Amino acid sequence: MKINLSGRVTIVAIGVEDYKFMPLLKGPKTDVENFYNLLVTMPETALYQEKQFKKLLNPTSSEIREFVSNYTFERGALGDILIFYFSGHGTAVGHKDFGFCTIDTRFHPNIQAVLPLTVFKFSELLESLAIVDVTPVVIIDACYSGKAGDALVSSPTIMNSMHEKITTISASNYALLCSCSDLQTSLNSPKKGGLFSRGIFEIAQRGISYQKQASELLGLQQIYRPLATFIESESDDSMPRLYVGDTLLEFPLIKNTKYSPKRYVFTGYFKSIIEAMWNNGSPRELWIRDMDELCGKGAYGNHNKLKLEPWQLVENGMGSTKRKLTEKGNLFAQGKIKIPRSIEQDSTSGRWAPSPKTKEIAITDVKNIKSKTGTISESDV
Repeated sequence: MKINLSGRVTIVAIGVEDYKFMPLLKGPKTDVENFYNLLVTMPETALYQEKQFKKLLNPTSSEIREFVSNYTFERGALGDILIFYFSGHGTAVGHKDFGFCTIDTRFHPNIQAVLPLTVFKFSELLESLAIVDVTPVVIIDACYSGKAGDALVSSPTIMNSMHEKITTISASNYALLCSCSDLQTSLNSPKKGGLFSRGIFEIAQRGISYQKQASELLGLQQIYRPLATFIESESDDSMPRLYVGDTLLEFPLIKNTKYSPKRYVFTGYFKSIIEAMWNNGSPRELWIRDMDELCGKGAYGNHNKLKLEPWQLVENGMGSTKRKLTEKGNLFAQGKIKIPRSIEQDSTSGRWAPSPKTKEIAITDVKNIKSKTGTISESDV
């Protein structure tokens, strides 16, 4: 289903590494920049405009609250989507909540517990978005420093609590992708970023193809499986988690670099069909079953392609099993008009259009060769 990306989707990417009261991290700024490049600047993957993307680097908890408050206040229509990406420290807040650790987050030194007012809580985000019926799509790369106690970890227990909370508040319309990381800081670097975020970046650059025809666009559901495989191959200590609500409509995050649109080139088989129907100036209808015999092997399976826009050279004759030239087809057979050499299909609308930079060709631009049954055509592409 096509979604109006320009009007409905906003992205905020938060990276925190220069902590005042907690161990420093080395990769979150790189993670944010990579995420920005994937979604905005890289033509192979980008789907969004710069105005839809907001970066918050080393923010305080108050600055994140201010962004979320302003965002919700400005919503004029229901059904918008907020992609909330975070790279930095994460922590348990009590038994049921998760805290995004900001530059000013503090831990009590005696009990190794976070001071709740110094983190931005997961529940705060969800409750704010629920007021204006915004769909939350939350991506969390929370790193463990190994120095701030057991609370500073994105454990499976905390992830399950987050899943319960997002289901309670957002019903079944949400997505939550978590690194579930207990990785050491050493697996982050200024140049490569965190393992989880680097996995998203590298998978997006490579593209994904589960089937012969790769999807044009990729969402979190398509990215998750290869992401999990990537992380598992790099470390035994971490496995990402993906939770998707039952009613969340699939929407694209990036373009798929492995996608190539369905494309047809005007080949020799096509020319042979046109010439057989043109019949040296005495146009005739052809039975579908006779096409291979008259036009060469492959014509039977190709005749319907000549009906597509913007060619439209062939149409149904008397009954559904005969074909004849359209008026445009007759003109093309006489060399009076040209057509695009190749056409391709838009995967969203399903419509066919000339391929970018394709040439306009006349029927005489396609060469002929001799076969056992007579003269058939072969494209000179």
